[in-house]
Formats: sequence, structure tokens, C-alpha cells
Amino acid sequence: MIKSIVIVTLLTFYANAFMVESSYEKAHAKALKTGKFLVVFLTKKNCSQCDAELAKIIHNKAISLAIDRYAVFVIIKDGQKESYPVEMLYTIQYPALFILDTNELPQCSALTVKLDIQDIVQCLHFD
Repeated sequence: MIKSIVIVTLLTFYANAFMVESSYEKAHAKALKTGKFLVVFLTKKNCSQCDAELAKIIHNKAISLAIDRYAVFVIIKDGQKESYPVEMLYTIQYPALFILDTNELPQCSALTVKLDIQDIVQCLHFD
């Protein structure tokens, strides 16, 4: 767990810099306060595909700018002892990305396994 947090923190500072939260409750409160979307990245232990997709998101300038402007980003690990929307409890494909509005309703369909950057950016843009 600590190793994952250190890696995510280093990736965040090294990358195009958007904040990454590790608690759903804190991220949701922050999203409510700022009126931003909540981008939830679901991962699991020992998932190399999850790590690769997370790195792809963090290092992509378009997605970083979109997340920084429109969303709060949180990483949830399978089995994490915390409450979050029921739809995510039934996730069987990892990684999975959910983009939720302030009412915790999906803004777009959940994205799984091979995440498409354009789909993420498109879902986040409202202008």
C-alpha cells in the first residue's frame, strides 16, 4: 500500500501535475466543494495493466489538463475498506474508470481495461 502511494505521488509530481486523492470520501467532499466531477480509478493488487493505464493517464497532457480543470481524481484499490457507489463494488474488470457528477451519478459509461484517452477527455469537457 505504501509503495503504491509513493509511486503515485512521484508520478504526480513528475507528470503534468494534477492532484491524486487516495480516499473516496475526501475526494467526493472536494468534488462537491469545487463543483467538479469525480474521476475514480479502480485498481487491484499486482495488476500490471492497471499500472500501465494509470501511467498513461498521468503522463498524457490532454487528460491531465482536463482532470485538473474539471475533476478530482481518486485511486481506489480493490478491497479498500471504504464506502463508494454500489456500481463500483461489482467491478470485475480492472482497471476501471468512472466519471461521476456531484450526485455520484456516472457522467459517461465506465471505461475498463484499455482506457481510451479521447473518451476520458470528451467525457470531462462541457464547454
